[in-house]
Amino acid sequence: MSINIEKSQSSVKSRYRPEIDGVRAFAVITVIINHINNNALPGGYLGVDIFFVISGFVITSSLYKRPSKNFKDFISGFYERRIKRLVPALSVFVLITSIAICLFNPEPGASLMTGLTSLYGISNLYLFSLSTDYFGQSTALNVFTHTWSLGVEEQFYILFPFLIWFSGFGRQTPNGARNLLLIVGTFSIVSLIGFIYFYQINQPAAYFLMPLRFWEMAAGCLIFVGIMKSAYIEMWFAKIPPLLTLILIIGVMYLPISLAVISTILVVLFSVVLITSLKKGTMAYSFLTNPKVVYIGLISYSLYLWHWGVISISRWTI
Repeated sequence: MSINIEKSQSSVKSRYRPEIDGVRAFAVITVIINHINNNALPGGYLGVDIFFVISGFVITSSLYKRPSKNFKDFISGFYERRIKRLVPALSVFVLITSIAICLFNPEPGASLMTGLTSLYGISNLYLFSLSTDYFGQSTALNVFTHTWSLGVEEQFYILFPFLIWFSGFGRQTPNGARNLLLIVGTFSIVSLIGFIYFYQINQPAAYFLMPLRFWEMAAGCLIFVGIMKSAYIEMWFAKIPPLLTLILIIGVMYLPISLAVISTILVVLFSVVLITSLKKGTMAYSFLTNPKVVYIGLISYSLYLWHWGVISISRWTI
């Protein structure tokens, strides 16, 4: 039994794709450029949407054929890995940044509450309750505004393992992949329709609420399962030059903010194409698997956490 588990764990590790960390690096750099100077890359904030697609893809991949004795073992193992990966760095960031903002902001209440709620994965809900305009000035002065995306992901992590297990995909039942495609696909359609609808009448809801962002992370899940089900899908996407896709993503980031809904949908679609089409021998693959680029991807979570805090505090000081 232990030998089988060790083999399974080895197969999970062998599915590591360095180019995915390269895409993470690309995403976090676009976000940082946008936050430093949004005139340089107006739609760089869409890098967060690339992260969402990557998360759906990687989480589905990590749960595929992962050895588990039962449902309790499956769920507890998943949450243990997520907590170890996310919480320590977030806790240190929130503690240090909270102390720093108190030195410069005479009324740090909103920032401190955002930081506190981020530790419980609900800062997106807190910001939504304030009817926060993500593109407004108050957002730029809140040192923890960017943690909204972590809240969205963490809430997705609460729901998604249940879908994986009860669809049968995590247990490798005969119809597991089909069931997961059907369930996640249905939820995705509803989520996308909701995102488009609410962006017109309640932008904070469309921006901050996980159910209206579900379709983005689900896109990564669906393409992973699709590739597992049919080699033809991967072969078809392999015909698309990934470098062209990267250029198209950058191009979308220069669309006007009035086209934010279209921009978001296009970036998600192009992210799916990029992840699927990246193959050895292509120029984009060589660039994204460069050790320095991969390193940026490996520390992208820390870069994402700290860059906004530094930029936001600088607005209170220099």
